[in-house]
Amino acid sequence: MGQLIACATPEGIMLGADSRAVFFEPSGEERFITADRLVQVSSHAVLASAGALEAHDLCRDFAGFAQGANLTDIDGLIEAAIPFFTGRYDEVMRKLCEKLPLDPIINMYLLVAGYSFSAPDHPARLFVIWDRAKPPKIESNRVTHIFTLPRRLGLEFKLNQLVNQKAPLAQVVAVARAGMEKLATQDEYIGPPYRFLTITADGVAEV
Repeated sequence: MGQLIACATPEGIMLGADSRAVFFEPSGEERFITADRLVQVSSHAVLASAGALEAHDLCRDFAGFAQGANLTDIDGLIEAAIPFFTGRYDEVMRKLCEKLPLDPIINMYLLVAGYSFSAPDHPARLFVIWDRAKPPKIESNRVTHIFTLPRRLGLEFKLNQLVNQKAPLAQVVAVARAGMEKLATQDEYIGPPYRFLTITADGVAEV
C-alpha cells in the first residue's frame, strides 16, 4: 500500500510519499520493491499514485499521455484524468480477472496536484480518482486541503491546524516528513526512500 500525503495551503501544495510497494509472486508470496509514486507531468503539476501497485503503472502511463498531448494546465489534466483512469481500469480488470476471482477490488488511486494561475484566490488544486466496490466503479473528488492514504487522522489533524494558521509551506513539509518517518516505525509496508515535493507559483521543487 505505501503512504501518500498531500496538503494544499495558500502558498502551494506539499506532496510526500514513501517508496515501498508490495509485489506478489505467481506463487502468492509477497516481496517488497521500490516504486516512485510521484511523477512530475509539467512545470506546475504532479501525479501521484497510491494503493495497489497497478496504480503506479497507471500514473506513469497517464504522465506520458499528458506530455504527449501537451497537457500542462492543471484543470485540463484533471479533465483528461477521469476518462483515462476509467479506460485503464477496465483494461487492468480484464487482465486480473484472468487470474483472480470475478470483479476483484484492487484499490487504485490517482492524485492530480497542481498550481493554477487561472484562480489566484485558490491556486492549489488536489483531485483524486479511485475505484470502488459498488457502481459507479470509478469515483472522483476535489480535495479541499488534505489527503492521506492510508488515512492518518492524527497527521491530518496536525496538517489542518497548520493550514488554518497559514503556516509556511516549509513547516508543513517538516511536519509531514516527521509523520512519515514515525509511521514507518509502526508499519512495515512503509519504507524509504521518502520523497517530498512542493508546487508553488515558482513551479515544482524537491524538498
